[in-house]
Amino acid sequence: MAQKTDNVFLTNLIEDLPTKQNYRLGDTTSLIYCRTGSIQIELDHRSVKLEANDLMIIMPRTLIRSLTPSADLKFYMLRVKSQIFDDIFLECFRLEPRWWEKQTYVHTNPVMHMGKYQQQLVESYYQFLTTNLISTMTVYRRHILQSLARAAVLEVLNYMEEVMGKQEEQANEPIGQGDYVFRQFLQMLQENKQEREVQYFAERIGLTPKYLSEVCKQRSGKSASEWIAEITMTEITRMLTTTNMSIKEIAYRMNFPNSSFFCQYVKKHSGLSPIKLRRKV
Repeated sequence: MAQKTDNVFLTNLIEDLPTKQNYRLGDTTSLIYCRTGSIQIELDHRSVKLEANDLMIIMPRTLIRSLTPSADLKFYMLRVKSQIFDDIFLECFRLEPRWWEKQTYVHTNPVMHMGKYQQQLVESYYQFLTTNLISTMTVYRRHILQSLARAAVLEVLNYMEEVMGKQEEQANEPIGQGDYVFRQFLQMLQENKQEREVQYFAERIGLTPKYLSEVCKQRSGKSASEWIAEITMTEITRMLTTTNMSIKEIAYRMNFPNSSFFCQYVKKHSGLSPIKLRRKV
């Protein structure tokens, strides 16, 4: 059975799996859970095989060169708009500073084997989502579905934390200086979202702004200033869309000298004025 809304698509039908060769996914994130049988997937420049009780996360715009299911395959596939997945990762930034490592882990280790407890969770979420998708679609129902999809992804990230922790214990390798600096920067950024100068963070870590940016670039592909802008805009967008604070109040909360500077900053990084950004989101 396949069910979908604008943001969520759920299926267990073989015909809903991509059959084209060299097919690039759109702006969606897919979670595929293999119940029985197997799926051989050729992704970008690697080959991945899902077997019973394996869960795979396929990131947006991934190139699927081929996908070959076994004759006895049974599976669930949840596909969500990437904005939901990205929002969850940025929510995780407020929960714990190592969320970036999880995002990297998804790219390098897309398949995880589910234990019995996780298998039960998968089955439960599938039933929850199916029941809600076949119900009469109302404004509340859409929010419930989106919340369930977010909860399902958070469950995967929670399990990923366990898997990563066990792997680190087995490796028993000391953290490198660059990784330590990058974690420290993310921790400080998490606690000081109103600060927008690289120098502020560099001085407190005991580095030059240039060196801090180089470390961030090496570890994540983004400079320190890019990280600051991204997190600042995430916090601004959150306040615009989840609170009734005025533009002036948000500008004050985010430590801008006045509303004019605040509006210029939002326009520069989003292409929209704060009011239009609030309406759009």
